[in-house]
Amino acid sequence: MATSFISAGDQTWYEDAADTWFETFKKSITVNKEPIKNIVQNTTSQILGYDENSNIVDYTYTPRSQTFDAVIKYTVNENLQENPEIKLKFPDQQVEIYVKKDCADYINTDRTENITFDDKTFNIYSTSIVKHYQNNTFYVYFLKETK
Repeated sequence: MATSFISAGDQTWYEDAADTWFETFKKSITVNKEPIKNIVQNTTSQILGYDENSNIVDYTYTPRSQTFDAVIKYTVNENLQENPEIKLKFPDQQVEIYVKKDCADYINTDRTENITFDDKTFNIYSTSIVKHYQNNTFYVYFLKETK
């Protein structure tokens, strides 16, 4: 039978500390998805002299977004160069967000256009990185501010 290096009491303390960290530093973020395109058929009669397909079709867009809690970490990268092994160039300012599973699932389904918080708009430039803290799981995304 496998034993743990960490006692059950210490595991509980560590899980509670990770929850407290998230609850203490969380901020609201808005995840904006690609809007749904709705086709609205124009009810005007056919334009004389044109084919049957001359009816004008209008489109409306229904925005989709949802608000989640996240821990936001701003870092300034000094003297970072392009990393040829992973083909990733780091921006001058990097933003990390730590989110829970419900937010990660929402980000990963369909196309996420951007994420807004602190009156700024950001684009995701990484896939999620899963970080486990005992029984707590956080998902980390790296963002770049849009100009």
